[in-house]
Amino acid sequence: MEGQSSATYRRSVVFMLLLIHGVIRVAVVSQLIEVVEKIAPSYLRYEKDRIGLQVGNPNNLVDRILVTLEVTGEVIQEARDKKVQLIITHHPLIFQSLDRVLASDHIGGLVTSLIKYDVSLIAAHTNLDRAREGVSDALAHALGLEDIKVLYPASDVHMFKLVVFVPKEDVQAMISALGNAGGGIIGNYSHCSFRSEGIGTFYPMVGARPHLGKIGELNQVDEYRLEMLVTPDRLDGVIQTMLEVHPYEEVAYDVYEVMNPPAGVGFGRVGNLVEPLTLHSCVALWSEKLGSNLRVLGNWDAKIKRVAVCGGSGGDLIRAAKSAKADVFVTGDVKYHTAHDAKAMGLALIDAGHAETEKLIIPEFAAKIQNQISSLGLEAEVLISEIDTNPWNKEQYGRA
Repeated sequence: MEGQSSATYRRSVVFMLLLIHGVIRVAVVSQLIEVVEKIAPSYLRYEKDRIGLQVGNPNNLVDRILVTLEVTGEVIQEARDKKVQLIITHHPLIFQSLDRVLASDHIGGLVTSLIKYDVSLIAAHTNLDRAREGVSDALAHALGLEDIKVLYPASDVHMFKLVVFVPKEDVQAMISALGNAGGGIIGNYSHCSFRSEGIGTFYPMVGARPHLGKIGELNQVDEYRLEMLVTPDRLDGVIQTMLEVHPYEEVAYDVYEVMNPPAGVGFGRVGNLVEPLTLHSCVALWSEKLGSNLRVLGNWDAKIKRVAVCGGSGGDLIRAAKSAKADVFVTGDVKYHTAHDAKAMGLALIDAGHAETEKLIIPEFAAKIQNQISSLGLEAEVLISEIDTNPWNKEQYGRA
């Protein structure tokens, strides 16, 4: 323990000296929390899911990161062997409230090991499930789907509408500034706005410094009412940008909560195969792509064109899949009675396994993290875990 602490201290001193002299810009845990936030915003988490920093110090220096589906003792050993200071995982280690942390318990033992070896842990769970290009997108792409849409939109996540009144000659600059700050994003489009003309009035009193008009007189000016949708995570930054760019001393603006969710976020995806295939052909192809022994419900000769997917445990979405006119639904952890429900409604069903339908996101997630780190001018290497954390035996059981 003392040796590990001394090594950590020496590494920190070296890093700080290099930082002071401008040789490198090593990341810290708090910066990497923000990196993950850009990829899988925390406002997308479902209900009280536990995400974000679960173990560690937000001020710790990080030059090597390990990305994994979940944390096990083997993954922690891998992190030690590869001199990793931060693990980023999909499945939270601390999923339920802990009354105590004991080294003799399963979860407590893993938490104790992370603390002992000074390895921090960040989790991106349902926020990564529901994010654009998240877990189910990776699954949909692997199965060869196109025209991909959200299967179950995140209706519990609300957007905000920012309304600001701007002089006509300043409206284009305002649209550019707000769009550059992250406002007005709808699906694959940015800088989306609406404006309507009107006349604003104001009476500058003593002490005012009006951009337009005269003190002590009722003035009127041609203005635009400018409207933009903003996601919850970007609202504060967009408002701050608006206040900095706006020419008026006192800015008139409104913020409304709107019920529609951000475009492209939610659980599951639905799309189409390029050409219809039989269920039998789909199973043969997808079993190889996913490296999974599939459990299948349906007519082997049925033609499959429209496919719904949900990485992980998606059994609750069979009705959404049926409503989306899917011919088959691919997910994991399907319960026995859920399969009966799918059969009754005429929906083919494939249980491809929990890990098998989620692990596809890990290389993509790692690449996005690395790109974000590089864009910030930081130096930290992102590694993909080589540990297969799936607890099930891989060999098929059969009679001799």
